Amino acid sequence: MKTKSIIAALAVLAATAASAATARMNVVSESPNRDTGKPYTPVSLNIVTPIGLPWGFNWDVKGFQVGIYNQVQDFSGLQIGFFNVTGYCEGLQIGGVNVTEKMYGVQIGFFNVINDNDVPFLPLINWYF
Repeated sequence: MKTKSIIAALAVLAATAASAATARMNVVSESPNRDTGKPYTPVSLNIVTPIGLPWGFNWDVKGFQVGIYNQVQDFSGLQIGFFNVTGYCEGLQIGGVNVTEKMYGVQIGFFNVINDNDVPFLPLINWYF
């Protein structure tokens, strides 16, 4: 029974890794510290987005987010997870796979992608200011 659960968990992680690596999100605005008009939360706790608190995709996070798979359009603060996907990130991402369209900050992980960077992929650490 444990073996089947472990295999199922690994399959889910592999599928989310593939989607995180290919994720490209539309960025609402070019400037940092912008107001997108969406509600935001200071803390987000996820298993796999949208399963967590708060529920759903219609949230920006300004503060702290932790989970296995984190996906948010606009993020400011500290994001920790196995897979972190954002459209715009301002702050620090720590995870196995970090993917963002635009960033003002640092990514720490095994696979780090900032699409709007001169060097979009770097292992271990990536940054853009």
